[in-house]
Amino acid sequence: MSNPIAFKCPICDNSLTKDGSSYACENKHSFDIAKEGYVNLLPVQQKSSKNPGDSYEMIKSRQEFLEKGYYENLAKTLVTTIISLNPRSLLDSGCGEGYYLQKLRHELTEATLFGIDVSKEAIRFAAKRKLDVQLAVASAYQLPFFNGSFDVVISIFSPISTNELARVLKPDGRVIIVGPGPDHLKGLAIQLFRSAIPHEGNFSLLDSDPRFNLVTEQEVRGEITVAQKDISNLLGMTPYYWRTTPEQKQQLLEISELKTPLQFHIKGYSKSPA
Repeated sequence: MSNPIAFKCPICDNSLTKDGSSYACENKHSFDIAKEGYVNLLPVQQKSSKNPGDSYEMIKSRQEFLEKGYYENLAKTLVTTIISLNPRSLLDSGCGEGYYLQKLRHELTEATLFGIDVSKEAIRFAAKRKLDVQLAVASAYQLPFFNGSFDVVISIFSPISTNELARVLKPDGRVIIVGPGPDHLKGLAIQLFRSAIPHEGNFSLLDSDPRFNLVTEQEVRGEITVAQKDISNLLGMTPYYWRTTPEQKQQLLEISELKTPLQFHIKGYSKSPA
C-alpha cells in the first residue's frame, strides 16, 4: 500500500502534520487551516506581489461563466480521459475555483485529490464547494509535495514548471495539460481587436523537455453563443480583459450575443525512463 500524501513545509521541506486547526513541521513552522478548510502554504518569499494570481473579480467571473455549461464538452472529455488512467492520487495544479476538481471528485470517488493555486481567492472559492479535496494556496513553481507523490497531475490553462512536474510525479505517472488552440475564443478577439490573437500554451515546455514523452493528444472543438448577460464574465476570465480599453469593453457589452469557436488541446505526457 502506498504511503499517504503529505504536504511539505515550504520553508524547510519537512513533512507537515495536521494538528487541530493547523499544519506544523518538526521545526515548528506552523500554517493555520482557514475556516473554509484550506491551508496557505505560500510564504512571503514566494510571492511575486501582495496578492498573486487571479483576483476575486476574475475568479467570480470564471465560476459564473463555467457554471452555465459553456465549457461542458471540455469537462466531459477531460474527466473521461482521466478516468481511463484510474489514478489513486491526482493534483490539479492551478485549480482555480475548483470547477474541474468538482467534476473529477464526482467520478473518482476513491482517489485522493489535491488542488493548489497561487490565488488565495481562487482557493477560497474552491473550498466553498465543500469537496473532499485537500486544498492549498501554493505556487506551481514550488509545489508543497514530496517527490513521486502523484499518479496524475493536471494543469488547465495554468502556468507550469516542468522541474516540479517531473519531481512530484510518480515514475509511471501522467501529466495532462489543457491549453487553447489557435481558434479558441476567436469571436471574442475579433469583436474586441478586429483580428484573432495567437494563443500561447504550455505544450512547448513539455514537448522540448527530454524528461517527458507525449503519449496522447486530443482536440475538443465547438461553437458557443454567449448570452449578453454572460459576455462580461467571459471577458473577465480571460487575459483579454487587461488588453482592452474602456471603449472596447463598452462596445462588447452592448452586443446582444457573442458567437465564438472553442478549441481546446488536451495532451498527455509520461515520464521518460530514467
